[in-house]
Amino acid sequence: MKKASCHFQLVLQTAVFLCFLLCGCASSGIDSVALDEAFYAGDYSLCAELIQNASKSKKHSQIDRLLDIAILEHYAKSYEASSRTFSDADRAIEAAYTKSIAKAVGAASLNEGISEYAGNIYEYILLNAFNSLNYYNMGERDEALVEIRKIEIKQKEYIAKYGELALEDEEADYSSANSFAKSIHVSMDSVYRRIPRKPTEADLYKDSAFAHYLAALLYLQDKSGSPELHAREYSALSRGAGYASLKEDLAVPAGMGRLDIISLAGKIIERQEGTVYIPSFAENGTPLFITSIEVNGAVIPAFRLKYVYPYVQEDKSGNLVRPPDSIQSVTVTLDGGDSSRLKLIEWFDDAVRKDVAVKARKEFARSIVRSTAKKAAAVTSASFAISAAPEKLRFLAEIAAVKSLDAVDLAETADVRQCRYFPSFAAGGGFTVRPGMYSGKVEYFDAQGNLAGTDRFENIRVSPGEIAIVESVCVK
Repeated sequence: MKKASCHFQLVLQTAVFLCFLLCGCASSGIDSVALDEAFYAGDYSLCAELIQNASKSKKHSQIDRLLDIAILEHYAKSYEASSRTFSDADRAIEAAYTKSIAKAVGAASLNEGISEYAGNIYEYILLNAFNSLNYYNMGERDEALVEIRKIEIKQKEYIAKYGELALEDEEADYSSANSFAKSIHVSMDSVYRRIPRKPTEADLYKDSAFAHYLAALLYLQDKSGSPELHAREYSALSRGAGYASLKEDLAVPAGMGRLDIISLAGKIIERQEGTVYIPSFAENGTPLFITSIEVNGAVIPAFRLKYVYPYVQEDKSGNLVRPPDSIQSVTVTLDGGDSSRLKLIEWFDDAVRKDVAVKARKEFARSIVRSTAKKAAAVTSASFAISAAPEKLRFLAEIAAVKSLDAVDLAETADVRQCRYFPSFAAGGGFTVRPGMYSGKVEYFDAQGNLAGTDRFENIRVSPGEIAIVESVCVK
């Protein structure tokens, strides 16, 4: 009897350890309520401070937090601090991506969110564009152009390699998942029908229209580099009447100048977690569970299988679903009365959609293999614990079994990490004007035409034959 009791204790401890192992997820440490309140109040310095303070206890680079802090510092016009943080993020992404795109470290056995975050490809490109604006706003135009040249290097040396690896089709081995499902009389057909589509060449984020637009303006202003080349590249990416044009900047009349406004608007959409459960749900929405399964002579408590993948919300027509109060249009009015509606340069929201399309299939396949293996281990551990338990203590083994089974589902989460505070889109446009000093306002409107925010600029000097660039931000 004593020997059986000791065996039960050992098995029970194993089950409890498995529970703690599976649900041992570290808290972010961020006061999300305070963070949201500060963001929507426009206190971007406080937002950056809250994230920075929560990051101090973390040992790894936390690239997503570096990017959040950097862009928030930029919105707060703390350009020097933002530049340093963007540079830190740039180096961290380069180091992390060099490792992670060559092999998916830990992803096959660990939750996607536990493996090292290497940043998303569009973040790796856009951070230099935003950092270029940091230097421009500090009056360091040479450094602004250095950031542009970094983008040019990345596009040549990095994007092609990323594209090849991103489109590689991993052949997942579902044999172990099928075997376990068969042992508990569960069909995986409904799961395999939910596997996201294969990504195509069109899903790759290859280039940034915003980066080319900004590069063209900066080179024109500096009278160096190849602004015409960047203008052509921008035009190739942004065709149509709804997009901003660089034609007037390329041909400023003699004796006139150009006042250009670049607007960063809205808050980028965030990827979400998609979930597939086996069994699924009853018609009334009640969760269904696998019950009365006997393993090693023990009846296993009710459980279900959970699989995850990232997705972005789209309507039936395939359009991204944005909040109804999100910014949709931007208008600039000079104090002298001239007014112009800015046109789209680039939707950064679409970069998120492309990134998700590239990653969703692989992450779902890994989730099937990973989550099934963990659930099988939890079921086996539960069966041994329950079988070994003395009658009077069996309820303890069943409680531990329930905790272990639930812990598998709690630990199985999709990787939805990204910079949460990049703008939703960039818009641009401007005025060909006589030399002089100009002030005005930039107004932001939602889809219903309601005024969402106003940003002023004051005493901008425009010289003959020169281009003056004004950055405006409204990301509420």
